[in-house]
Amino acid sequence: MSVTAVSLEAKKSSRGDNPLGVTGIDHVEFYVNDAEEWARYHEHRLGMRRRAKADRTTGAKGRRAVIVGQGRINFLFAEADGDDPSAADIRQHVATHGNGVKDIAFRVRDVAKSLAHARSEGCTVVRDIEDNGDFVGGTIAAFGDTTHTFLQRKNHDKFAPGYVNVAGGIEEDEIQLMCIDHMVANVESMNQWCDWYARVFGFEEARHFDINTGRSALMSKVMGASEGYIKIPINEPSSKNSQIQEYLDEYRGPGIQHIALLTPNIVAAIAEMRNRGMDFLEVPDTYYDKVPERVGEIKESIEDLKRLKILVDRDRADGYLLQLFSKPLFDRPTLFYEIIQRRGNSDGFGEGNFTALFEAIEREQAKRGKL
Repeated sequence: MSVTAVSLEAKKSSRGDNPLGVTGIDHVEFYVNDAEEWARYHEHRLGMRRRAKADRTTGAKGRRAVIVGQGRINFLFAEADGDDPSAADIRQHVATHGNGVKDIAFRVRDVAKSLAHARSEGCTVVRDIEDNGDFVGGTIAAFGDTTHTFLQRKNHDKFAPGYVNVAGGIEEDEIQLMCIDHMVANVESMNQWCDWYARVFGFEEARHFDINTGRSALMSKVMGASEGYIKIPINEPSSKNSQIQEYLDEYRGPGIQHIALLTPNIVAAIAEMRNRGMDFLEVPDTYYDKVPERVGEIKESIEDLKRLKILVDRDRADGYLLQLFSKPLFDRPTLFYEIIQRRGNSDGFGEGNFTALFEAIEREQAKRGKL
């Protein structure tokens, strides 16, 4: 297997560092066949807590929705309800793509200015500015059928109009998830969307990868905010049997391939997730034979990592990361999760683990007859 990884000097956008005024990721919205089922899945297997809900009784139209989360992570699961046009949109999305990410919502300083900048860069506005006094939002089209919402809250007591808060309990168990570390998009034209994020968001290219396993190949570029708090690697296939091509075929277009969730203690988190029935990609025991030589001194026990099948990679002299990837969540081999912990000044993506990771993914592809 060959992996070419290049770290690039920051390239400033001509529009400035942050032309949209983004201050963070607010939530990720999934369109699914059963919002309650997938909310419970995340509560049980990932230790998330219920935070809000929406349906006809709360004033929502066309949907039943549940929000679960932990730390700064908010996942919104929405299913179609009734005959409202928005319900038809959810049904069509699920029929085409299966369950998956529909929208990434960003908090911004001024929604009107964000939408004006997006328009100036040729973006399609799919939902113009809505302002009910407490909540301001607007949405643009991104890759495939995925959208990006810009929002401001003036009343921070509730999630959005039509939603009510629910008691979710105290976040005190062994699964501790703090925030979204990064989200990976699979597209047909990587450079087109890297340019789009540079122009519209002011994102910079931090790294790029050219990966060839001998059986399949892909290319990836990491786009992100200069401050480093938002990172979106963008992949395209470079072989017909690539995992990226399989995703594009199964999802029927570009979309979010995986979401990396940051934890302060991956050993405890993975142990508890496995106890709760979370399925992860398999890692052969031989992977751990060369970990001390390849990675150097780490704080974790190699035996714990081997027992739990956690990957480790040193990406800097003063930092390393630990990671593990789930199997696909839904009935199509599309979206999965990465659980990640960073030590020191780690800022990589596990380049040293790519061989083990892609071999594991290829084993799953072979089981499906796609390799």
